[in-house]
Amino acid sequence: MAKKTQSRTINSIRNVVTGFGGQMLATILRFVVRTVFIKTLGKSYLGINGLFSDILTMLSLTELGFDTAINFKLYEPLAKGDDKRVRVLMKFYKKAYRAVGSVILILGICLIPTLPFIIKDYDSLAVLGINASLIFMLHILRTASSYLFFAYRSAVVKADQKKYILDIAGFFVTIATNVTKIIVLVFYKDFMAYTATVIVFNILQNIVNAVIAQKMYPQFFKHEDDDLSKEEIMDMMKDCGALFVYKVNNVVVKATDNTVISAFIGLATVGMYSNYLLFYTTIRSLFDKVYTAIKASMGNLFATESIDKKYAFFKIMNFMAIVLFGTAGVGVAVCADELITVWVGGDYVIPQPFAILIGTEILFHGLKINLGQIRNVSGVFRQMWFRPVLGVIINLGVSITLVQIYGIYGVIIGTITADILTNFMVDPSVIHKYSFNNYRPVSDYYKTNLKYLAILTAVCTADFFICRTFLAGYGWLSVIVHVIIVGCSVPLCFILLYRNANECQYLIRTIRRVLNLFVKRIKRI
Repeated sequence: MAKKTQSRTINSIRNVVTGFGGQMLATILRFVVRTVFIKTLGKSYLGINGLFSDILTMLSLTELGFDTAINFKLYEPLAKGDDKRVRVLMKFYKKAYRAVGSVILILGICLIPTLPFIIKDYDSLAVLGINASLIFMLHILRTASSYLFFAYRSAVVKADQKKYILDIAGFFVTIATNVTKIIVLVFYKDFMAYTATVIVFNILQNIVNAVIAQKMYPQFFKHEDDDLSKEEIMDMMKDCGALFVYKVNNVVVKATDNTVISAFIGLATVGMYSNYLLFYTTIRSLFDKVYTAIKASMGNLFATESIDKKYAFFKIMNFMAIVLFGTAGVGVAVCADELITVWVGGDYVIPQPFAILIGTEILFHGLKINLGQIRNVSGVFRQMWFRPVLGVIINLGVSITLVQIYGIYGVIIGTITADILTNFMVDPSVIHKYSFNNYRPVSDYYKTNLKYLAILTAVCTADFFICRTFLAGYGWLSVIVHVIIVGCSVPLCFILLYRNANECQYLIRTIRRVLNLFVKRIKRI
């Protein structure tokens, strides 16, 4: 058992290091590409790119949660070495993904006639030489390509805790993708060529992942005569149905923001918002990589370990979410406006408290993803299907109402309100009941997180005062110093206050192991 635990830890560390490193690389390149994009194409193209990306994100709902449901089903047969069971599941996964890609193509084409109704300044696009229909079609192809071209094969690599191998290969594709984007923007200033570049490299990434999976696990992609039984398919479809509702919630809570802003305010504001959204998505992607990297190991833990070990790990993950996303949220609240001013100019800044709202949203996302991860690896899909439905209703209702009163601020308030009234009022209770069999009262979770939130509020207030008075107005130097101040203050406060807690001690030991592993690799080079 100790060897199995060690293997889980090592695989998790490898996945975290490569995933985090790859995301850092992607983040740097993304900011470079965004800067070139703004300088060469401007706000309108920036706005339409964000809007169409969100619409196609909503179309990806047709995936119905197959990805999560299949991964959950793969943990046990991979742990037990049941190759035949894995082949049967992958055969079903292949059919499901191809169907999803086809449905996205069809639904996307059907949405093209609705574009004039969801873009407030649609008529002005023609004056700018923007062919919205053609650009939207390219976005449809980009999204559909994510489900075609052997995309399903990478699932088995991730479920077997070997995602770091895909991430290493992804480094090179990421570099090639972003360098090509920059070349297209600088020399051609053509948005359609820019979007076509994304499609080509999406397909290339899927092919590379498929080749890696085939070489690592040839036994899982041999011809298989058997299929999942009708009973198993129906059971999985019930899980997918519940997961679909969660996906609707996740998409509506975030992906419809651009649509609401476009319909009620305009594409220029969508373009300004997209810069703040870049902070949100970058931080989310960066830290989500940590959770994605350890997801398979968590699945293995929940399939083999006792309740007390599961709950101890849940507390560790909750503490990690607070520290990671709390640091990021405070950083955006305090430094985002200053960074945007220095980066692309004051014209792209949305006045406070907008950055504070985005920072709050980032923190809540961290808590939400931690709860969702536990829900997914423990198979609790159907027990709270009503919560996402309620979240969709609250988010759209509040956002559409408040956007007409408070403008763009009302949209973010709607998202935060939906999270508070649904995710954090329902999910913890259901998870404590079904994932942990009421091992501990849910009130412990709420009390702990209220203490964490109070600490974050105090640190954020102090950081605001420090960064407004110390070394202000010195361009990039001020931004760098202030980011370092925030990046150190939040973790240090939690380490000092919780240095003797098991959660803090575990994270410190893990960080030491990561650093030792990194040093050993450097010495080998």
